[in-house]
Amino acid sequence: MEFEDIVYVSREMGEVVRTAKRIAHTSAPVLIEGESGTGKELVARLIHKHSRRAGKPFVPVNCGAIPEPLFESEFFGYRAGAFTGAVRDKPGIFEAADRGTAFLDEIGDLSVSMQAKILRVLQEREVRRVGDTRAGRIDIRVIAATNKNLEREINAGRFREDLFFRIAILRIGLTPLRQRRSDIPVLVDYFAVKYARRIGRRVPQLASEVISMFKRYSWPGNVRELENEVHRMVALADDGRPVDRHLVSGRILAQLYGDGQGGGDGCLKERLAGLERQIIMETLDLYGWNKTRAARHLGLTRQGLHRKLHRLSITRHE
Repeated sequence: MEFEDIVYVSREMGEVVRTAKRIAHTSAPVLIEGESGTGKELVARLIHKHSRRAGKPFVPVNCGAIPEPLFESEFFGYRAGAFTGAVRDKPGIFEAADRGTAFLDEIGDLSVSMQAKILRVLQEREVRRVGDTRAGRIDIRVIAATNKNLEREINAGRFREDLFFRIAILRIGLTPLRQRRSDIPVLVDYFAVKYARRIGRRVPQLASEVISMFKRYSWPGNVRELENEVHRMVALADDGRPVDRHLVSGRILAQLYGDGQGGGDGCLKERLAGLERQIIMETLDLYGWNKTRAARHLGLTRQGLHRKLHRLSITRHE
């Protein structure tokens, strides 16, 4: 993907693209800030692709997914025999990114002690594997990303100020989708074409009413949530037929019409869908997501419950 392939019409995203282009050829660290689902990794990959390190490794890591006891072995690597199970040498994330880019996603989720170890690597430009007596030099560019306000985290004592100044030499802020609603129609068209082609169908036309609903919805999951919604609608739509409001997910309908202010034809059906969704989710939570027991409680077969989960777009992560 190229910068020109980013889909947008908003002024906010235009500024992001222009800034990313300007800083791509520098070697300075970059901090990308924005809510989950706004496209932070996409921007990081494009910066790397258009940098002098293009062709060298781009190594992404979700900092929040690495438990603290595994931190050093994952980031710094280890020597064979360093601990039980270390049967061979293994390079860490920083070594793997040597001469390329290390993308530290959700860096704000690291503990303060882990932050100190990251800071030392960035200052010294060298790493020492667990079980090794010598440090090795590395040449990496760091692009970090966070969905947190790191200045607020610093004031709360949860993020090191010295690490912040080390990683935030250049900063890019990604605006949430709800604050750039003009991008929604072009993103819908892009995702509809993408997924229709992927499954070998004609590209469906989304009714103007659906687009209007999308513009009013808050999109807490941002572009990622919009992409998943369009993917789902393309998969469920009749080949070649327009997509109307009845294929819109229950969570969207519940937010838009759950308070009874939706008005117009179909409002009752949408409110009932929102209520049905709430009851099913509460029952699943009650039984620890044991679908057999939840279905029995609701007077459904397990297969019937699965059909409702699919129709109402209910997933456990919610």
